[in-house]
Amino acid sequence: MTNTRYGIFLRPDPATCWAVTQITLALKQQFGIVAAAAFAPHATLIGNLQIDTPLENLVTTLTPIFERTRPIQVFNHGVHRSGRSIRYDINRDETGEHDNAPLQAMAEAVRTAVLPLHVRHDDFLAPNVQEYRFAAHLTLAGFDLDVEPRLTEEVHDYIAGLPIVAPSSFTLHWLSLFEFHADWRGEWWRAMTSRHIHSWEVCE
Repeated sequence: MTNTRYGIFLRPDPATCWAVTQITLALKQQFGIVAAAAFAPHATLIGNLQIDTPLENLVTTLTPIFERTRPIQVFNHGVHRSGRSIRYDINRDETGEHDNAPLQAMAEAVRTAVLPLHVRHDDFLAPNVQEYRFAAHLTLAGFDLDVEPRLTEEVHDYIAGLPIVAPSSFTLHWLSLFEFHADWRGEWWRAMTSRHIHSWEVCE
């Protein structure tokens, strides 16, 4: 079976991307945490997608969805923990009381479209499309802490002390498709390679 996977990502605004990049690289330098830094800053719409159809078919499948999508206001509710993962929470609306409905609707449209294309896998710590449930976030420290949880509290406190502040909101304008290669049976993020495949601009 191929070792190629695809990720369909929401790309934040440049200022948010820069904040994520600074934090993930600081964690890499300080703790050797590398999983989040192995990716471009993003929120995952679908990750670890395995297909047995030409790549062009995947792009063709996604394009009508993103052509129908209009700019979505996304709200960053700050650094939160989900299990051992530490992330910016961008899943909720401005009030913080409810999910961001337009964001959820777009993610569900993507999931529905790619589900028939997905070939099930047994990747380490990565769900298949059938089991994946979207909750928009920007990971700052994730898989490393799943396998080495002793650092969780220390990393959380370290992030809180960094003089880095992300914008409280941004407008979704870009979606991206990436290709990844790795040995998915173990800690794949340590030697994973990636390639940008396609971007879609969300227009008025």
